[in-house]
Amino acid sequence: MDYNEMPLGLGVALTSNRAAMDRFVDMTDGEKKEFIERSRSALSEKEIDKLVDSLAKEDEDPHLDLDKVKDLFDGPSIG
Repeated sequence: MDYNEMPLGLGVALTSNRAAMDRFVDMTDGEKKEFIERSRSALSEKEIDKLVDSLAKEDEDPHLDLDKVKDLFDGPSIG
């Protein structure tokens, strides 16, 4: 992967978020290219930060609250 293709704003955002940087380093070249292309559509620094933050959150273990799953099926029935 040629890191010269990375937008400067994305590079700065990644270096300021260690968890996101670790996740980015572990990605395949294809995943990195796709992530960089998504960052090109960001119109502001805030949007780039949100994109980088979302990358960092992928490392977190999601907490599944299975007790609330049954609530999906509450409501009026069809017949």
